Amino acid sequence: MPGYTMHVVSHTHWDREWYLPFQRFRIRLVDLMDHLLEIFERDPEYRYFNLDGQTIILEDYLEIRPEKRVEIEKLVREGKLLIGPWYVLNDEFLVSGEATVRSLLLGHRTGSEFGPVMKVGYLPDQFGNISQMPQILQGFGIDNAIFGRGLQIVGDRKMEFWWESPDGSKVLASLMAFWYNNAQRFPEDPQECKQYVLGIKESMSRVSHVDQLLLMNGVDHLEPQPNLSAILKRANQLLDNDTLVHSTLPNYVDALKRSIRAKNVKLETISGELREDRGGNVLAGTLSSRMYIKQANERCQTALEKYAEPAASIAYMLGGDYPSGLLRYAWKLLLKNHPHDSICGCSIDQVHREMLPRFDQVEQIADEITQRALATIADQVNTETDSLVVFNMLNWPRTDKVQAVIDFEVGPRTRGTPTVDEKLLFESIRLRDDNGNAVPISVIDSGIVAKQVLDPHELPHVVMVKRFVVEFVAENVPAMGYRTYSIEKSDEELRPVHRNDPVTDAASIDNEFFTVDIVSGTLNLRLKSADGTAFPGLNVFEDGGDSGDEYLYVKPCNDVVVRSDSRHSNCKANLVRNDEVSTTVELKTQLEIPAGFDASSNGRTEETVECEIISHATVTRGIPRIDIRTVVENKAKDHRLRALFPTRLNTKYSWAEGQFDVIRRPIELPEDWHNASTFHPMQRWVDVTDRQRGLCVATKGLPEYELYNDPDRTLAVTLLRCVGRLSGGPTAPGAEETPEAQCIGTHTFEYSIIPHEGNWEVAHVWKQAHAFCIPLIAVQTEAHSGNLATSGSFLSTTHDELIVSAVKKAEDSEMLVVRLYNTTDRELQHVGVEVYNAESATLLNLNEEPIEALQVASGRIELSRVGPKRIITLGITVSRK
Repeated sequence: MPGYTMHVVSHTHWDREWYLPFQRFRIRLVDLMDHLLEIFERDPEYRYFNLDGQTIILEDYLEIRPEKRVEIEKLVREGKLLIGPWYVLNDEFLVSGEATVRSLLLGHRTGSEFGPVMKVGYLPDQFGNISQMPQILQGFGIDNAIFGRGLQIVGDRKMEFWWESPDGSKVLASLMAFWYNNAQRFPEDPQECKQYVLGIKESMSRVSHVDQLLLMNGVDHLEPQPNLSAILKRANQLLDNDTLVHSTLPNYVDALKRSIRAKNVKLETISGELREDRGGNVLAGTLSSRMYIKQANERCQTALEKYAEPAASIAYMLGGDYPSGLLRYAWKLLLKNHPHDSICGCSIDQVHREMLPRFDQVEQIADEITQRALATIADQVNTETDSLVVFNMLNWPRTDKVQAVIDFEVGPRTRGTPTVDEKLLFESIRLRDDNGNAVPISVIDSGIVAKQVLDPHELPHVVMVKRFVVEFVAENVPAMGYRTYSIEKSDEELRPVHRNDPVTDAASIDNEFFTVDIVSGTLNLRLKSADGTAFPGLNVFEDGGDSGDEYLYVKPCNDVVVRSDSRHSNCKANLVRNDEVSTTVELKTQLEIPAGFDASSNGRTEETVECEIISHATVTRGIPRIDIRTVVENKAKDHRLRALFPTRLNTKYSWAEGQFDVIRRPIELPEDWHNASTFHPMQRWVDVTDRQRGLCVATKGLPEYELYNDPDRTLAVTLLRCVGRLSGGPTAPGAEETPEAQCIGTHTFEYSIIPHEGNWEVAHVWKQAHAFCIPLIAVQTEAHSGNLATSGSFLSTTHDELIVSAVKKAEDSEMLVVRLYNTTDRELQHVGVEVYNAESATLLNLNEEPIEALQVASGRIELSRVGPKRIITLGITVSRK
């Protein structure tokens, strides 16, 4: 009787930072790699080692041992050292879909410098797996996935199955049901080793369709087993029908495919995200651990994906240089913060302190690239006077509020003490659009300030400027384009914007779309549509205890829940702004909550602290959303703070933006999901709808939500989750204390309420959600002639259901790359993508390899169809003028 072939894959799982900071782990990495190279040199029977699927390990090692590069390259070319396909093993749910693509792009580019890149979708310990991962992997020529979390063996389920994305892309998937250390270290005694191997086979064969089994020889940070080849040789002599082979993940995948074909196995197909959470398997508490990390990441992703790269690409279209090196460096910095122990906020405090400078540096690079690129574009706009050029970085026209800083020099430039020339002073400014119409503005701030002037050929100078910080509604700014507004000096007296008028209950603020009544510190929203849909009691704050750790939220047995609409708080409301552009009400709440967790009672302490919560709710003329900025002074420990939005909608589901997807999730979990989390991840927005009407909440870097199974169908968005230890159980070595994870101090949160008619798809809620998260941006420019009209679009699509996720220069050519995806379940037909000065276009895969040529006519690229949830990547040659 034929036996089993057991593929022994020697590996390490390398968390760059976790319960030790990066440099301490790197010293251990250097030891590991040195010893691995010694093993390869002395033992020709030691055939393979898997370097955890992430090429950053090579960079970390070779920074210390550059002399080992030739030896590393030789092993990779010979197929002994397997590298890639990832740059880092990033968490999937807490980063953008584009960031996951970039990890594979960079992994392939850095890996190919050494030799062949491993074409295995290796996902050993991601805390669940996103729905579009099969499509992403297929986009890099990877037809398989080997993973550890998100699916659990129940009933007659087997480890091998087809995993399908919502667009229909499939990969052959293999669950490491007994983890990536199921053969962590083989016993040296032959008989003991035989029993060890037979035990593994007995367990795995019960849940496998085939006779090919994967034995993972290694685990977190462990060095290779030095005498493995001799152990395997002796063990094989004792096994009857079974065979141990020192193997690789690609060899295992190939053998798995052959066995499935030979046995004619009909595999189960599992569609969508893998987040089965029985017993807390996906460690969902990490969605809200150290929320400040998530917010910083969102700022950086937005700065790179939505501003720096598109702006630099447009400047490149117009003949400018593209800063490939800087952007690649910024992406590498950002990706270093994306492994699960980093972005998930589940490491020691030192690790997360070291992440913040990386985020800061990414923002510095992205902001500088953006400002330079936009200035390059503005310099080519034909202007007759000092002007503001307002840029829209989304691929549909939009009307939205924009804030701009306008400076006029009122003195000479000097390297000494700056002075003001009184003859140059004036009182205020006016704006006109490119049709000559006056534009209502709000002057948020004005004054005379010193401004530094930088020049590549001169030392820094300083000049006094009259500065105005203004806000106005820019109407109909073209898709991925701009609109110009002329600036006029005026001697009219400025009207103050800020005020501080007390507001009584039932006072209201409104615009064309809705009225918002202020009642007991909450927002009662009423649409001005025919049916007058109402959403009362919005933006209540709920605080409950948390006796868990950085991985898991745990509700104390004797919890005390405090709400801002209860006796435990008092709220004062003030009208702080009311002008032609916006109206803002300030809601100041003192929330008295327990100071911490009391282990003796398994509940919250009797001692309380007051936490001040200040929300500024703003409605703007012409904008169908309520933008909220909430500042929390956190003085408590061991708790979770949420903003609540009762929807009163009859539904069993929520819809949340995911990575290249919108995910429908039921309120009620399966009955066998014991001790599972009831909250879920999102990207920029979550929506609740009964198909007649709905309520969407968009956020900036707040990735955790829950739809309560209560009569009001309350939508909860987590603002803070504060705990004091890394792990309370076997998840990590030791219950490391993490006092900084208590998040004591001041925190600012931004989110927006978007009521709508119809369901999320009919209402196109992503347009307002993305508009909130990706604001218009304005650049001041002087009067000058130019080749560009006063308004224009550089990229647009015929269908708003298509969302552009990337505009960048290609990694390996002079083409521009435009990536977009269909966010709906409907096929889109006769799709057009218009790109400024496009000459030719090629359909690419995600690795930017050509698939087929596309038709281009007058700058319009034609696609006959874009399937549901399909990701499309275009390579475009433009005439650079």
